Amino acid sequence: MNRIEMKNKAKEVLKGKVFFSFVVVLLFGLVMGLPDMLIPISGSGERAFAAIGSLFAAVLGIFLIPVRFGVVQYFHDISNGREGRIDDFLTPYKEKFWEEMIKARLIASIYTVLGLICFIIPGIYMAFKYSQIEYCFLDNKQIKYKEAMDKSAQIMKNNKMELFVLSLSFIGWMLLIPLTLGILAIYVAPYLEATMLQFYYAKSGTLTSSQPEVVVIEDISSTKEEKKEDSDFWK
Repeated sequence: MNRIEMKNKAKEVLKGKVFFSFVVVLLFGLVMGLPDMLIPISGSGERAFAAIGSLFAAVLGIFLIPVRFGVVQYFHDISNGREGRIDDFLTPYKEKFWEEMIKARLIASIYTVLGLICFIIPGIYMAFKYSQIEYCFLDNKQIKYKEAMDKSAQIMKNNKMELFVLSLSFIGWMLLIPLTLGILAIYVAPYLEATMLQFYYAKSGTLTSSQPEVVVIEDISSTKEEKKEDSDFWK
């Protein structure tokens, strides 16, 4: 599946679901923005109170990392003909794999930051290498953080440039969002998420319900005739 096919498939998935999908992405952004909203509030008081508030905001930010999987799960559901739900955000917590997801994402973030400190390119390399961590939990929610990181690295082997180009193809859309006073984001945000999921499907070999696996059924009668012809040839 090439870049154009991924984007076309994403458009098909979103038919009749664009607005609700945008609401899901918007809620994710609001939830992940909670720690940032707490920092200014905590900084307006005494020093001790400010320190406690900042610490709480940091801990909350870490605890909310698995919420990202909720967005992935939602788009995975609608891509497979199921009804996506708002409470997909709670899936990592309900199915108790949130700790492994936090470990995987924190370690990947550390690698990325260290790469950026050393030089920008290694940081970008690490970011793309571990970009599929959340998606890897779709197939097996019981995997350990190291397995998720290794699987992401394997998927992205020789595919980093393709994901980079795919991401760049959305720059035009992103530039148009401010010109429409943000209205275009209602379409672009879900479109981007759905396309990135299609990238994961394509590179991981994951089949959706709308992409049935082709099963080759051998014609037994013709096979027997071929074997008989072969045996007659050697007589």
